[in-house]
Order: sequence, then structure tokens, then C-alpha cells
Amino acid sequence: MSINCEKFYDVEFYDSFVIVTIYKDVFLTLEKANIVREEIRTHYKSKDFVMISNRKFKHVVADQVFSKGLPPNMKGLAIVSKEKTERDKAQIQQRLFDKSFAFFDNLEDAKSWAENYF
Repeated sequence: MSINCEKFYDVEFYDSFVIVTIYKDVFLTLEKANIVREEIRTHYKSKDFVMISNRKFKHVVADQVFSKGLPPNMKGLAIVSKEKTERDKAQIQQRLFDKSFAFFDNLEDAKSWAENYF
């Protein structure tokens, strides 16, 4: 049995936030989101954190990821992109996420938000 272990994302861990970058043209299914979630869970365990989704590459996120694929101790989500289309998608996705949600056009502002969240 072969398992496709091709890397489709990067994560950067900080004390109270994580930056996740999904690679170009990836369709982020619930199954793929669970792989990312498991890596985050292993790092933070039950500690509260916020996630920064660095959308520097175009990709698609399945709606299920927002309803079933987010860790319970994830208290906020920031989307980072300079693209208007990403902002439009994020506004739709925000309706699927019942916690703190923010949109930034640069990573430094998102990091500042995340550092001051708790």
C-alpha cells in the first residue's frame, strides 16, 4: 500500500500562533486539513492559539474544513493576502467560522494581531 506523502503546506510555530501556508493550486480537503491539524495539535496540545493562513499562493479550501477541520483550541483565524479575490473568498468563509476572524494584506500586521490576541 502506498501513501502519498507529498508535502502541500508549510507551518511556522510561535508561542501563541501558527502560520500555515498552503502551496499553489492545492485543493485543501478535510482529509488534508486533518494532516495539518494533527501537526498543530502535536505542537500546541490543548493550549489555545490562533492561526494565520498565509495565502500567498492561490488554492481552494473545501467548506468542510471550516465546519469540521478546525482544532477546538484554535481561538481565532487571520487570513493574509494582497489579492481582492482572496478577500472576497475570506468574507464567505468567515460565515462558516464562529470565532474571531480577521483579514490582513500583509503578514506583519497579522503577526501583530496574533501576538496581542491573548
